[in-house]
Amino acid sequence: MSFLDFTDSETYIREWFVDILHQFPHVNFSFKTTNSTFNPDSINYREAIVFLCSLPVIWCVIFLLATSSCLCLQCIRKPPQKTDKSTCLRVSLFIVIFLSIAILTPGFYGNEQTSKGVSRFIESVQDTNQTITEAVATLGSLKYLADSISTRSVVALQNVIHQYTNETVRAPLEILINDITSAAQKARADVTSIRAATPNITLDYIVQDATTYEFYRWIGTVIALCFTLVVLLLILIAVWRKSKCIVMFSIFIGFLTLLVIWGSAGIYLGGAVAGADLCYNPDLFVENVTSQKVERAIVKAYIECPLGSTDPKMFSDNIELAREAVTQANNTLYQIKTVVKPFNIPQLMEPMRRVAEELEYCSGNITVLAEDLDCREIHKNYVKAVQGICNTSMLGVVFILLCLPLSGLMFILTQCLLPRFWRIIGKKRGYRPVDDADPFCPRPPPYNGYGSIHPDIRSSNSYPNDHSYSLNNGPESEILPMQGPLAETPPPAYRPTGTFVENYNFGPPGRPRFSSDT
Repeated sequence: MSFLDFTDSETYIREWFVDILHQFPHVNFSFKTTNSTFNPDSINYREAIVFLCSLPVIWCVIFLLATSSCLCLQCIRKPPQKTDKSTCLRVSLFIVIFLSIAILTPGFYGNEQTSKGVSRFIESVQDTNQTITEAVATLGSLKYLADSISTRSVVALQNVIHQYTNETVRAPLEILINDITSAAQKARADVTSIRAATPNITLDYIVQDATTYEFYRWIGTVIALCFTLVVLLLILIAVWRKSKCIVMFSIFIGFLTLLVIWGSAGIYLGGAVAGADLCYNPDLFVENVTSQKVERAIVKAYIECPLGSTDPKMFSDNIELAREAVTQANNTLYQIKTVVKPFNIPQLMEPMRRVAEELEYCSGNITVLAEDLDCREIHKNYVKAVQGICNTSMLGVVFILLCLPLSGLMFILTQCLLPRFWRIIGKKRGYRPVDDADPFCPRPPPYNGYGSIHPDIRSSNSYPNDHSYSLNNGPESEILPMQGPLAETPPPAYRPTGTFVENYNFGPPGRPRFSSDT
């Protein structure tokens, strides 16, 4: 059956995803398989659902520990000698982020679909509760009218007859009045029988609980999905701008996002399996829950309500007997009118009119009661409620259940790529433009002869292995580097004062750069 036309059917048809979820293994904390029948009162069944809820969370904790270790290793590793290019990694991150955002879209749809199904369920329960309330009120009115007829109205009629008729007329009238009293008491007994079979049943607590739970479920799912979406956008901005600070912040907040995603996935996994167990055979669960207050046969009659059936057998019999008793009382009252008509007793008109009105009210209330107790209306509301939960809401839960784990896996991939991306990115350190005419800029020593030895020290005894070429002392004298150990030494340090400046002259010929006088 299509997802779009199941609400037009008056029968519940189980969907294929309900069968798949119902077949999930139910294992308790002792790792023993339990019964998959929906039974929230069973400890083993609750343990099996909690065990399913904990599986995604355990997986998330294991991954977080592994990711934390990898992140610590990335932080303590030495930086690479040559910075790798981040273009390929950026493109991969962009693809993963956009896929994650696309995967979140079915989650919002599933959330609204689930809320829509719960709203249909609440509406159906409210209609059923209103029907039950009206039936109980009608039963109370019938009981009150039957008591009023048998105690007050008939007694008033008897007093008038005793006062204004003779013995000849009084005897048959008392028999007829006793017949009215007997019919009223019989109708009261039938009404009491129906009332005893339907104790004070109210479904208000179901409506209140469903409304409260759905509100927190809806807003919690929206917050989880929106939070994940905001974190993905933050990662997208960090990758686009190549900001190491934002990337590191995204990595840490991504750990929290993973807990939110997989925690939500665990809750929805347990809820989906429990809902599938309920929807696999909802009739059995409803019969077991209501059998403590209402007879199982009555509940089953309303749940099944075969084609052509109207009321449960017991209710229909009692209603028919009460209707016959009211009809008999009306016929008896008509006979009383026929008997007293020749005597023209105006005092009898008011008591007889009151009895006639009360019998008319009884007849109308019996008709209303028959409509309220008709199984077709309650069965229609029951099927609508089951379809809302097991078709519409379960479809939304399946969408969310597919969205959250896939989004969690994509987020795991993002968390694996971000530390590597953080490591290979950084600010580009270029040369800033400098004004060469600025007198306060540090200047290097002149490079004319930098790293060579002045010819004045060529004949020094400090370097016995000196084999430099001969130099002239002209203005264009050429300074050749010396061979040997001294040629391999680094350039002399730049010191403006001291013996070094007196012995070595790096300035142009004829004009020393530094002087000892300074």
